[in-house]
Amino acid sequence: MMEMGFSVVTAKRGLRLGLSYVVLSFIMLVPAVLLAGSSTLNLPTHGVPEGVDLSLYLSLLAVPLVSLAGMLASMPVSLLFVHDKDNGTLEYLLSLGMDQKDIFRGYLGASLLLGSILLVVGLALEVALGLVSKIGFSLLATQVVLTLALGYSVIALVSIMMSAFSALQRQPMGANQPLGIAVGALFLVAAMIVPAVVPALTLVLELGVAALVSLLTLSLLFLSGRLIRREKMLP
Repeated sequence: MMEMGFSVVTAKRGLRLGLSYVVLSFIMLVPAVLLAGSSTLNLPTHGVPEGVDLSLYLSLLAVPLVSLAGMLASMPVSLLFVHDKDNGTLEYLLSLGMDQKDIFRGYLGASLLLGSILLVVGLALEVALGLVSKIGFSLLATQVVLTLALGYSVIALVSIMMSAFSALQRQPMGANQPLGIAVGALFLVAAMIVPAVVPALTLVLELGVAALVSLLTLSLLFLSGRLIRREKMLP
């Protein structure tokens, strides 16, 4: 219960620091949701290779876009972690008797909390549009499952890497640079570009990227006790 309260407080502090990122993430949901309903459009088939389902590709393109919006919404917490580490806030929390694992889980929970807002809103809009436009249930269910798996995995991955590897968190010349975010963005860009190279394997490739990120995230979570050490919380 105390850990959840710490996550909520941290999420609120993050919002005050980077509200603009959350606003921008909501703007990003617009093209993502429009793509989610693209399978019902009469798309041109001229120039499309035989066997390529263009509607499927465009529909599943919404998955990394919604996930990207979720990661962008969680970015204020990553910025806050770098800020708190450099100004001694994390060191102060340690001095109060908090364990480094508790601090890590608090920031991780805050990231997932802010990211959840965008993921839930994005999924709700996807489902609503899918029901209105009569998208097939199997495709709609695939969008939901892939978005949840990829979205939460990327958000957690960025939070873990930011806490575990000091090289991915810097504040030169007073400007926060949470470089770990680039790692998560790289996977999401891959989920957008790779299926475009082989559109016929869109579903397989999307599943592969989501599975890879999920496996990497779970592995790092399992190893977090060894990766997140007390000295990593010090300036």
